[in-house]
Amino acid sequence: MKKIIALSCGKKNGRCENYIKAAAAGASEYGIETEIIQAMALKILPCNGCQVCFETGKCVHKDDIEWILEKTMVEDAALIMGVPCYHLRANAYFMCINDKMLHINRNNSNVMKKTRVGAIIGVGGSGYDAWASLNLTSANIFLQHTRKLVDQIQINGCGLKEWNLWLREGLPPTDHTNQVRCQDVDYEVVWEKWGQKYDLTDFTKKAFERARQLGRNVAEAMNMQIEDVKYVGEEYDVACPVCHCNILLVPEKLPYVYCPVCAVRGTVVFKGEGEMKVLWNEEDAKNPRFSVEGEEHHWYWLMTHSGGDFAKIEKQMDALNKNFKSYGKYILPEKS
Repeated sequence: MKKIIALSCGKKNGRCENYIKAAAAGASEYGIETEIIQAMALKILPCNGCQVCFETGKCVHKDDIEWILEKTMVEDAALIMGVPCYHLRANAYFMCINDKMLHINRNNSNVMKKTRVGAIIGVGGSGYDAWASLNLTSANIFLQHTRKLVDQIQINGCGLKEWNLWLREGLPPTDHTNQVRCQDVDYEVVWEKWGQKYDLTDFTKKAFERARQLGRNVAEAMNMQIEDVKYVGEEYDVACPVCHCNILLVPEKLPYVYCPVCAVRGTVVFKGEGEMKVLWNEEDAKNPRFSVEGEEHHWYWLMTHSGGDFAKIEKQMDALNKNFKSYGKYILPEKS
């Protein structure tokens, strides 16, 4: 039986989890079951960079992340992630899980063929003035290793359509976000300027329905051949063709840009009448950073760069660092 694994990195019965449940309800209309993982109810420890997992294939920590990774990365299921944003990017529970994934990829390289589908529900507090702008980008670092993205939404509690792409409902983009920042004007002036406000009850109803539609979209994609699956979420003008996020890296200077998640290159060009767009490299999009080929090249490059002997490199680094081992003043909190 086909199923969805849903990873909630938010509070128990909080907004992230409830939006996931709405998505699960949408998927159930197609007869697809959803199993929910509550990350905050489990033991989650951060990666300490010991690299033992590269040698043994398992993390040294006795926590639940290994199990989470097996369920979300390896198990034959679609994936929906609910990721809260507390301060610009995905929260610490998600990042701890994300940072420990590398040995799973090495042990199960086939997962990077992306024969399964996934979606993301990002949840921000206010979200105005780009307060949640790195959340979907953060979440895509994890999802893009193993899934083809079908849909994603960032639900920002400010209720402004300008900062909730899914809320625009066919309305044309505005220039309001470029004309004024919310933090520079009085609260009521924002609504005078932008003219559209949803109270939190109405906004939340709309958000639940959009999350339910996300679940339907994932279910429909699960019943398609993977080569026929298309991204069906709302799209930014400059979105990367793989992760569909709008964060652009300028490695040196314009007009050349780069998706920091997928390593897809692009060139900013004029469409006419002062409008600009990004022409993305189609070959890069077929072979992004997180792919079988991309991962193989990454490890080949690292091994070649180190001469194939990480232990030798570590010893050389230790020799260079020894003069600093006893340097510095360490501090600790006072014991109460």
